[in-house]
Amino acid sequence: MLKVIAGTSSSLVMPGSYDSYVANALPFGNSERRQLELCLVTILRVRYWSENIALAIQENMDKGPVLTDIKKGPYLEARLGAKAVLTGKVGGGANINVYNLAALQLRGCVKDAESYFNEYYKAELNNAVGEQRGQLKVQKSFVDNASVDIIESLADLVEFDGLDNTMDPSPRSTLALSQYTNAKATYIKRILLERTVPACNTLIGGFGADKKRQIEAYAAKTYASELPKSPTQKEDVNV
Repeated sequence: MLKVIAGTSSSLVMPGSYDSYVANALPFGNSERRQLELCLVTILRVRYWSENIALAIQENMDKGPVLTDIKKGPYLEARLGAKAVLTGKVGGGANINVYNLAALQLRGCVKDAESYFNEYYKAELNNAVGEQRGQLKVQKSFVDNASVDIIESLADLVEFDGLDNTMDPSPRSTLALSQYTNAKATYIKRILLERTVPACNTLIGGFGADKKRQIEAYAAKTYASELPKSPTQKEDVNV
């Protein structure tokens, strides 16, 4: 039986046993947490942005010396975007992508998604026996680590060279541009592809393959312009 959870302007149809658990566990109109689907779509959009901006950084380096502010644009967007998605703060030099990220409330979405998973984990653990319990504990460890690394990897993009931090009122755009190096750009690209993207994949994948496909289909329809321009990262191993 298909169920729908209300709670956002775009409720999603949710098939599957996990969705039935969530639907039965939550009272209609629960305002304490965001809808699970909203949380996962938000995390997926951050993953897509991470892939696209990493690709843009590499493409600019491949074209020759990165000397102008225009060519440094993806590098600056990565730093401004990471700060915006974590804090909601937008400074000078921001583009529309950064403003969109600032509105996502990523920290809250990650926290709420982890809360949903923890409830599911506790319920399933009570009924699990033998190897099932061990598999559930491994799955929870992966999800817990991913929740932390999504936030910490993005914070690292802001703070790694000491030019900015997540506590300042606004990003230091001019300083970041003046201190650009290819080594810094490569570091940011690797953080995005080797930490942020896999962590997003793991957290989303923790809710099952069906949920992941559902969320990706919704994002493809609703946020088509944000989809990755080319595959830059293999899918993380499902847990």
